[in-house]
Formats: sequence, structure tokens, C-alpha cells
Amino acid sequence: MTQSSTLPVRPRVAPFPVFIDLMGRDRVRRMVLMSGLAAALVVYMNVLGNGFVLDDGGTIVRNPVVTSPAAAWRAFTLPYWPDAIGGGQYRPLGILSFALDWQLSGGDPRWFHAVNVFWHAAATLLVGWLACELLAPVAAGVATILFAVHPVHVEAVSNVVGRLEPMSTVCVLGALLAHRRSSYWAPVFFALALLCKESAIVLLGLAVVNDLVLERDWRAALRSRRLVYAGYAGVALAYAATLAAVFRDRAFRAPARALAGVDTFHRLEIVARVIPHYVRLLIAPADLSASYAPNVISPAAGVSPGTALGVTLVAVSAIALTVVLRHRRWPVVAFSLVWIPVALAPVSNVLFSSGVVLAERTLYLASVGACLAAGAAAERFLVPRWTMVAAATASVVLAFAIRTWTRTPAWRDDRTYLLTLLADHPEAYDAHLTAGRVLKGGNSLEEADRELVIARTLFPRDSVVFLEAADVSQRRQHPELAAALRDSARLAHTLPLPRP
Repeated sequence: MTQSSTLPVRPRVAPFPVFIDLMGRDRVRRMVLMSGLAAALVVYMNVLGNGFVLDDGGTIVRNPVVTSPAAAWRAFTLPYWPDAIGGGQYRPLGILSFALDWQLSGGDPRWFHAVNVFWHAAATLLVGWLACELLAPVAAGVATILFAVHPVHVEAVSNVVGRLEPMSTVCVLGALLAHRRSSYWAPVFFALALLCKESAIVLLGLAVVNDLVLERDWRAALRSRRLVYAGYAGVALAYAATLAAVFRDRAFRAPARALAGVDTFHRLEIVARVIPHYVRLLIAPADLSASYAPNVISPAAGVSPGTALGVTLVAVSAIALTVVLRHRRWPVVAFSLVWIPVALAPVSNVLFSSGVVLAERTLYLASVGACLAAGAAAERFLVPRWTMVAAATASVVLAFAIRTWTRTPAWRDDRTYLLTLLADHPEAYDAHLTAGRVLKGGNSLEEADRELVIARTLFPRDSVVFLEAADVSQRRQHPELAAALRDSARLAHTLPLPRP
């Protein structure tokens, strides 16, 4: 017998697991958290050049609850939005944070923006902490750094009043991490999250999904955490009682203007058109916008290609999720995918009309699920295709970071914001409405009237456009036209919807 000339095959060694073993998993986890923190800080360094923009004026600069130290306590007795803006919502911790910033900085917008970046960095750290519990260390790093630089966060971080998104996310993540330890701190963080923003109520859904999907014995998990759930119930009841007291003679919310006067079926048609935008913004957020009002998203009645695409995406996602849950092979993927609709539930307009059709800032918490899903995908392919994962991650992170850095200056000042919005979406009626308001405030009445004419031509179902135009006409000494515009405002929501 002759000896075979075939050389023995050397087993392939996966470099990432070896690297982790050499470094130690705890050290790698610390590197993950520090890398995410550094990325969150660096990518938003240019935000310090931004000032106060639009809603910042009424909510912060001209709000006596913020600018007067003696009045700050009233944040717990008043709506978040001042009555001059229209009232509504209850976010006292947000107002208190603005009041503290005002006292510390004397109203310097650079300080306000620096604090926004701090909250985003804190949220990134907690995303990294959660990712390290669910994923291998390097995959957790993928999820954390993607969250740190994701462009869909720009509106929440770069716009001062967007701060409530990272604030509430920090508290929701703190509550969920405490919940996973069956800690009684979870209801405390839940209460803080609700006082930051009402949409933090989704923590209840996220906690249940955690126990049903991630725990091996979900019945035992629910049973062992029954007192924690009782704490959530107590917090929710106290919060509901507070809202009833504060809003006993006020409206808590107003529906988005595109949804005013529409029936449930048409509202759900619009929701279906929004779904492809959710997917695009979470996966490939190259095209960003400060407005998704009509006609950026069509308000037309009837089934459109966007409606069909949205329904198809929902059906495909439901089937895929059913398969994953049934086989329980990828529980982190299932948890991540369910996270997204749960986080979007309060603003999705599915169960009720919310104040927006779509706003990028409202995807801040939902993006946690998308980033965890990306980390889970990286973990699945890390060992057999680590070079591909590394190259893909580096490319996406670089693209995201560049888009975030270049988008942040859109909130530099009112003029920059408006010019950017009008350049991106001249078909957005609210861009022209906002321009008309700004021009009216600067006493450029003829230019303001021109913008308001464009706004009501693009979308004649918003009474606010007619009221603003009536005010301009009154100032221009045209009382008959002003009266006619006020009459039109009362009937605006009854106008027929456009057809696709």
C-alpha cells in the first residue's frame, strides 16, 4: 500500500471567537459599549452649531414654565404644549429638563444640544447593554454602533424638542433591563418613561414579548415577575388618574391634520402607505425628510400601489414571524422584529388617530429592534463568513455616519430648516404653511400670503391654513377676504378627499 500524498486538511479557525477568548468576554463587552459611546458622540459633534428652531421657540424660549425657575414645578400640572400652540400631551420631565438647561446655560442653545447628545449617548449605552445580553459580543457591537450612527435619529437628536425621544428610550431600556432581572426598579423606570413621553406605555408590551419569546419557560417567567407586573399596573393607574386631572377640560391629543374627518377604512389605507416608509427609513435611510404630511404621503382615498405594497409587507412579515416563533430557532430575531410594531403602536394610527402620519423622530425607539435584528443577522453569519460581515458592517456604519453628519445642519436655524424642507419636498403643504407663518412673524405679509395660497392649494382640508391666511388678510386690511377664509376654515375638513 502506498502512502497517500494528500495533505491533512487543517481545520479553519474562526478569528472572532479566538479573539474573544484571548481578550475575555467582559473586556470585549466593555469595548463594545465604549465604541458605541464614542460613535454616538463623534457623529453628532456638529450639532453644537445648531440653534433653536420653530417649535423650540414656543416650547422653550417663550415658555415661562421653562424660563422662570419659580414656575418649573408647574410642568406637572400643565400640558406639554403651551396653550398658545394648542395644548396637549403630558411630558413634565421633558419640560423640567429644559428648565434645568435654561438655568444652567442662560438659554444658550449649544448647551441644550450638548444635553441632547448626552441622552443619545446614554441610550446607545443601554442598547449595547441589552445587545450584550442577547447576542455574542461582536454581534452586540454591530447592533450598538448601528444604533449610535443611524440617520433616522437625526431629527430626535438635532432638534432640541426631539430630546424626549432619547429620554423616554433611556427609561424604557432601563425598565426592560431591570425587568429581565425581576428587579422592582422596573416600575420606577416605567414611571419615569411615562413622564418623559406618553408613548413609553409600550414598555408593557416589550416586557410581555421578552417573557414570551426569550424565556425558556414563559409561564414560570410570568409567574416569577407577577409583582413586577403589579407594579406596572399601579404606575399605569396613577398615570391615568394624573392625565384625567390635568386634561379634565382640555384635549389630550389632536389627530394628524391629514386624518381629520376621515373614516377608519381610509385611515388604515394611509397607514398601509406609511409602512414602506417605515421599512425604508429603518433599513436604508438615505432620503430623510422633516415632513411626511400631504402630499409627501398621498392622502387620496382609494387603493394605491403604496397601499398594496404596505399590505404585502405586513403579510410577508407576519408569515416569516410565525415561522420563526413556531420553530423557536431564532428567538432574538423574533424579539427584534416584534419590537418594531410594538414600539410604533402609539403613533401608527392603527388603533386610533395619533398626532402625526409619520415623523422620523418617532422611529427612535423602534430602531432598537432593527439594530438588534441586524446584530442577530451578523451573529448568524459571523463564523462562516466573518470577512463578509466585517466588510458589510463597516460599509453600512460609514454610510450611516456620513448621512447623519450631513443631515444634522438641517436644524441649524429656521431659515435653513425651511429651505431644506422646501427643497426636499416642495409638494409638502405644511412646508408652505410653516413658511407662511415665519414670513407673517417677520411682517412680510405679501410673501406670507403667497405661501399660504400654495399650502391650501396643495391640501385644502386643513383649517389652520385658512385661519393663518385670514390673519394675514386682516393685517393687510382685507376684512371681507379674512371673513371668507374663516368661513372656509370651518368647512375645510368636510371637503372631499382627492382621488389617487
